[in-house]
Amino acid sequence: MKTFKAFFFGIILLFSLQPLTAQSISVSGGGQWTLNAGETTHTFRFWITYNTGGLQTTSLHYKVDGGSQVPSNPVGDGSNNPSYVDIALSEGTHSIEFIWYGYDWGNLRWFIADTKTNSSTVKFNVYVSNIFGGGDVTVDGQTKSSGSAKTVISGSSIDIGAIEQSYGGYYWVWSTSGSNLSKWERQKYQGAVSDLSSSQSTSYSVATDDNATTLEAGLRKVCNLTFTSSSGTVSVSGSPYSSPKSVDVVEQNSIYAYAYGYSSNGLDYSFSYWDNNPNSNNITASTHTTYTAVYTGKPSNTGKNFAFNGDIGDPINITWTDNQNSSVTEYQIWRRVKHNGILGDATLLATVSRGVQTYTDNEYSFTNGYTNDMLGYDVRAYYEPDGTYSDPQWNIAYGEPFASVNENSISMQTKADEVPAEYSITNYPNPFNPTTTINYQLPENGFVTIKVYDMLGKEVATLVDGNRTAGYHNVTFDASRLTSGIYIYTITANNFVQSKKMLLMK
Repeated sequence: MKTFKAFFFGIILLFSLQPLTAQSISVSGGGQWTLNAGETTHTFRFWITYNTGGLQTTSLHYKVDGGSQVPSNPVGDGSNNPSYVDIALSEGTHSIEFIWYGYDWGNLRWFIADTKTNSSTVKFNVYVSNIFGGGDVTVDGQTKSSGSAKTVISGSSIDIGAIEQSYGGYYWVWSTSGSNLSKWERQKYQGAVSDLSSSQSTSYSVATDDNATTLEAGLRKVCNLTFTSSSGTVSVSGSPYSSPKSVDVVEQNSIYAYAYGYSSNGLDYSFSYWDNNPNSNNITASTHTTYTAVYTGKPSNTGKNFAFNGDIGDPINITWTDNQNSSVTEYQIWRRVKHNGILGDATLLATVSRGVQTYTDNEYSFTNGYTNDMLGYDVRAYYEPDGTYSDPQWNIAYGEPFASVNENSISMQTKADEVPAEYSITNYPNPFNPTTTINYQLPENGFVTIKVYDMLGKEVATLVDGNRTAGYHNVTFDASRLTSGIYIYTITANNFVQSKKMLLMK
């Protein structure tokens, strides 16, 4: 035991008597790194070289930004002297202090032999872009291509600005009025989108979680809307203009437009809708678009030349001149009676083809003045392509129920008048909203169906589906649940099939 103690203290004395020179370490590596999208840290490698200066036992440690020492205590066996150290650093600028310990065998204690401090920075990219992906933006006062990257660390500031410009066939503006206002948005990488600023130019303070964030300028495209009509005049936002009229509207903003009516070739044309926006005259801009007015024509009463013919006591006879438009194919004969001062409902007497131009009402005869009845007659022309009738235009005559010497003849004549000579179907009013009366006449008994279809051929209503007697009938069509547009109504009776158009205008 005495021999071992003598040996141990001899070793200590030997080390304590070794001459010591200056000890030092040198550190290289680290520097600056830019994170890729999705990364949160980067691992730097630091290379260490040692000048032991006679030290036999040493140990290397480090601190990041003044934090805890790694390892927390010297190892003490001389093995913790690596040639390099890998340290993972998050974004920002970091101070790494390397602490090299030596062991004083004479005093049996650790001491700091040397320290070195290294500064390394981890950056990331923030992108500045336009909403449409191309064009230019300003970044820190300089014009850059959309999508350009700015390499930053958290806490730094970026000055960004939107530039009004042409791109992709549109002019893009910073919109500050109306709907769809311009704004800057912050779009985190694979994350949430949040509003940033409504100012065209603004300053953004970078956050720690902004790696690969995009700052997007919400410019809005200006859409050119052109309105054209056959009438030569359109109204846009309450003012009349010659057709065609073009206006610039910022996308997702709306204007109100309609076309003026006109007359041509025996027809009065009224504006129905715009071809690219059939359900409303409020036009919401989305692209450059030309809107063409769609019209509905109906026969004009001009040139009808309605006239009464006959002497006192004769049956009421009326004549008229056919409409000049050859697509006006038939005429309805209507009558209403004011009896003892009470005006009755209008009654459809008959439907006749083009070219007939005369009708005799055998139920009433002419008188030389007002007695009991004042009679109103109207001849309504039917325009087949659009399924429309001329506006009511009543013509007045004085009369009384027609009397015949042969009462049996009267009875037979009346019965004959109650059974029409041909099949026919019409509706009134047309255009309508939301109901219209469909009148149809049958010269013989039979099974009758009347159905309504939209312009795609889809059945929207069945109005009649059963046996009916010969005579005059009507049914009401209620379109309150349907959208505006042209509908087709079709009658099938025995071997007779006829279809006509009607226009629902809400």
